Amino acid sequence: MPPSGNRSTPVIKDVAQLAGVSVPTVSRYLNGTAKVSTEKREKIAQAIKLLDYKPSFVARALANKVMDSVTMLTSLSTYWATTEVNSGAEHAARDHGFLFGVTSLDGISDDEIESTINRVLSANPAGLIISESDELVIQLLHQIPKDIPLVLIGGSRGDAPYQVIPSEREGGRVITEYLFGLGHRNVVHVHRREGPNNNTRTLGWRDAMTDAGIQAMEAYQVGTDLSESVELGRKLAQDEDLTAIFAGNDETAISLIKGLRDEGVRVPEDVSVAGYNDQIFAKMWDPALTSYSQNFVELGRQAFEMLYAQIEAKRSGEEPPEPECRVVEGELIVRDSTAAPGRRG
Repeated sequence: MPPSGNRSTPVIKDVAQLAGVSVPTVSRYLNGTAKVSTEKREKIAQAIKLLDYKPSFVARALANKVMDSVTMLTSLSTYWATTEVNSGAEHAARDHGFLFGVTSLDGISDDEIESTINRVLSANPAGLIISESDELVIQLLHQIPKDIPLVLIGGSRGDAPYQVIPSEREGGRVITEYLFGLGHRNVVHVHRREGPNNNTRTLGWRDAMTDAGIQAMEAYQVGTDLSESVELGRKLAQDEDLTAIFAGNDETAISLIKGLRDEGVRVPEDVSVAGYNDQIFAKMWDPALTSYSQNFVELGRQAFEMLYAQIEAKRSGEEPPEPECRVVEGELIVRDSTAAPGRRG
């Protein structure tokens, strides 16, 4: 049946007429605001297909009072890991017909938190994903109204009812234990500033040291300026007892390697170096970098899926899903930058 009147573009009234249901029923089907019987759903779906009906995003938003969109609030927005997480969430959102937006928290002060949240909420998103990286994000969590579907990425277990975390602590432990397995005993850890939580790579390094009965020395903290890590590599090259370094990210690892080489220390013949995150350049480095691969894309995808389940429950008037903390596991990737202790061992 063609659209009623002289219109060439079908509207919701045409779908209702062809499916033999009311316009509000089609609206409920499209918006997911209430249950529609299986029989009616099938008729509506068939009518939409036959008419090639394209629902109006804006009209649905007005009817729903929220947009079919989600917003990611994140700091460290320029980091590779952040873009990978965002990519996973965006693709999952697209699969469900949702728009996905990112609001950067980089550079905002404590005084700007409330105004930032108000601007985000003024767009009436169906839900929020918050990516934790510092104390500011945890503070922001407490500013979000309780009735808005929300998922936290990262943080300590229990920071939010719905949470997806990477295996940071486990990864730190796995890399350190791997180096122990090669025969190293003096494994130095170098890291950047980590979030205020109990799921960090440094804690995993300490766990492995404790389990091995080794007194953990103080870890070295460096900034994002890679020249700082190069200089630390030169300094560590003077330690004749050093045989292995676990760097908290791949950029730090290759910078340390440069510093070691500047002082004539070979990798891995003299000192083994392992990184973290397994960025695309890790396997292209010389030597190819041993690293711990975190599935950041999957982290983002699961965060959206967890959020979508809350959104659907809210729209259908059902009870929300049970609170959950999912852990996305990573994988140790062994390459050429690590080996058994050499002359220093």
